[in-house]
Amino acid sequence: MSRPIQSILVPLDGSPLAEQALPIAQAIAERARAKLKLILVHQPLVLMEPGPAYAKIELAMQKADREYLKSVTTRIRERLGKSVSSAVIQGIPVAQTLATYIRELGPDLVVMTTHGRGGLRRAWLGSTTDRMIRTAEVPILVVRPGEAGAAKPGEEISEVMVALDGSPLAEAALEAATQLARLWDAEVSLVQVVRPVILNSPHLAFPTGYSDQVTAIRRDSAQDYLTGVAERLRETGVRASGTAVMGGTVPETLISLADPRRVSLMVTATHGLGGLKRMVIGSVADKLVRGANVPTLVVRPVGRRARRNSEETNVPVGAGASF
Repeated sequence: MSRPIQSILVPLDGSPLAEQALPIAQAIAERARAKLKLILVHQPLVLMEPGPAYAKIELAMQKADREYLKSVTTRIRERLGKSVSSAVIQGIPVAQTLATYIRELGPDLVVMTTHGRGGLRRAWLGSTTDRMIRTAEVPILVVRPGEAGAAKPGEEISEVMVALDGSPLAEAALEAATQLARLWDAEVSLVQVVRPVILNSPHLAFPTGYSDQVTAIRRDSAQDYLTGVAERLRETGVRASGTAVMGGTVPETLISLADPRRVSLMVTATHGLGGLKRMVIGSVADKLVRGANVPTLVVRPVGRRARRNSEETNVPVGAGASF
């Protein structure tokens, strides 16, 4: 295991929707005794010609950003004390500015919503989250904000659901998942979706049916794999179980399993290897982030080890889907 969570970063944009990332970020920071940093990327005006009017409005917007972030920081310090800090930075585009800041600061976890709106600004946080998921070398915990009156993510984590596909790259999400689970002594439930095996005839241009026998073999293989991973986690003191489930479409199956009445958090790597073609598919993780009713922790495997696994690892027969 790597070092525990010591620092958490939460990007804000001045909106109540973006602030919906704060409750779970505060809860994690409190239990992990980690530092919490709030960051707001100020966007300079781009639709006005430079001049006295531009300078006046720009200074007013910068002041508003600072005052807003100061008020949020003060509110959170009532609970977490001096472990909370904040900063307003400038840059265009926002995603690149935030990515650079994250690399320089080196937090252990970033918590953010999928979108938000702040005053006169564009709705930038959604596209920024997409960019962070695809490029950041740090786990991103994504909270999909609900509409007014919708249930907000809770501060208690009772079950962490981890989506696997039989590959070492998908397993890269396990470390971050278990770190969070340990903070609450939560159950880690490992899930792999196995799709029915379609029969094709060399004489027909369309599928002729499903192979129940081959599908059963794949499901048994996937279940054996998950059982082994769960046993490995239990040996480290983590409560864990594994279940292979049948499903036609992987994202929809996983989303249906992540019932917020039971599951508190879903975890997935941004991609993995699945099937005999060893195809890398990132769309599954994207769909989980956009469709899940629980916060989704996304881990992007990076470094030489991940590349080596991508090139050399043979995927078990039970592999069901890529992420």
